[in-house]
Amino acid sequence: MVLNLGQAQENYKEFFGEIIEQMPKLIAEGRVPMNVNQLMQRRLDVRNASQDLKSFWMDNCFDTGDAVVYHPKGGLKIVLDSQYLRQITPESEINSGALVLTEDDYRSMEGEEFKKGKPGQVNEWLSKQDVKSHPVWKVLARDQNLLNDYANYIFAEGKQKFGYESTMGVFIDSEEYEFVLLQHYNSELRMWYVNGLEDGSDAVGSDNLDDDDGYLVGIAPEAQSTLGKSVPKISTYTVTDLEAFDNVIKGLEGILNPDVLKPFVQLREKL
Repeated sequence: MVLNLGQAQENYKEFFGEIIEQMPKLIAEGRVPMNVNQLMQRRLDVRNASQDLKSFWMDNCFDTGDAVVYHPKGGLKIVLDSQYLRQITPESEINSGALVLTEDDYRSMEGEEFKKGKPGQVNEWLSKQDVKSHPVWKVLARDQNLLNDYANYIFAEGKQKFGYESTMGVFIDSEEYEFVLLQHYNSELRMWYVNGLEDGSDAVGSDNLDDDDGYLVGIAPEAQSTLGKSVPKISTYTVTDLEAFDNVIKGLEGILNPDVLKPFVQLREKL
């Protein structure tokens, strides 16, 4: 689906194709790759937008600027806004779709590290409560309030449209874990991508940097200073607030005259 951003066209631009080919083009324009936090924010920003715009952000799978690095001893590290990803080129050393790193590279990277078998429940869909407390989602979201609001929204939409009771899994490359460990390879870096709603809105850490179906969104410099501030400006209410409002209205239905509640019901339909 081709993005029709209207007035936001200059702020967001799509880059299709191999990441090793597209990332240098994105960086050359002074843009930065959208990270998981920003994608979550953007999906919340457009929840009351036109159906086409909402569908674009909700239905598509996006590669991000956040990285996952698999270590030879079986651990992994989440590196947010990875400079190694931003510096990738067609000349970078790629092994089975991953960027090959040295031990010094791994140690120098700042990020949340998980020992083998310790990144929480992985490779299956999760309950809403499990998502809100999941260590990987907490790192990628960077903000607990954002994660709570986003999970509430995704679960509500997934339930309404597809009947999902669980979703938003965290999928790591288990084969990469074992392959790197058994072969005593150097650490290898991949990027996190986030699925569309129908595919679970999962966080997936097995992206190949040389596949031709890469899908990056580059954020323009003028938008970078304001995007991170968008969370509290998404609206003056959250999904949790709406659920609480609905419960209050239901509790009043047997007490107050329906005509008294009618304006509040009509207002709720617009939110």
